Amino acid sequence: MVETNTFLSATAKFIRDDLLSNITDPISASRPSNSRFVMTSYPERKVVYPLITIRHEGPVNIQRMGMRSLQQWTQIILEVRIWARNEKEKDELTEQTLNRLRSIQFGANSTSDTEELHDYLLLSATPVDEINEQGRVGVKSMVLRVQYLFVLGAA
Repeated sequence: MVETNTFLSATAKFIRDDLLSNITDPISASRPSNSRFVMTSYPERKVVYPLITIRHEGPVNIQRMGMRSLQQWTQIILEVRIWARNEKEKDELTEQTLNRLRSIQFGANSTSDTEELHDYLLLSATPVDEINEQGRVGVKSMVLRVQYLFVLGAA
C-alpha cells in the first residue's frame, strides 16, 4: 500500500512489483539467479538484458486541494525505462508495459486507484540507443515518463 510517509519509494515499488508479476521476461528460463528483470534503480552490477527500471524522477509538485484544506495533490513522476537487446524486443516490452500501466488504473484489487495513485498520464516515450565500447549502437532503450497524483494529508 502506498502510504503518506513513504509515498515516493512505495509508488516505485508498487509499479515494480506489478510489472514483475504481469510482464513476461523473454529470458526467464535462462536469466541468472543474481539478475533481476524489473528493478527500482539503475543496476550497479553487471546486468543481463532485457531489463526494466523504475525510479522516481523529481521534482515533486505539491498543491493544496482547496482553501483551508489540509489535503494536497502530489504530482509524482516516474521514469520507467525498458532496456532491450534489439528493437523488436524493446517495442514489445514497451507495448506490454504501457498496456499494463493503462489497464491497472481502475478496479477492485491492487490497482493504481486502490493504491491511491490517481490520474495516470504518459508524459513522454523517448527511444534511446546506447553506444557500446566499440562505438556502435548496443542496447536499445525506451524511456517512459509517467505521472500519478497522490493525496497527502488528513481527510
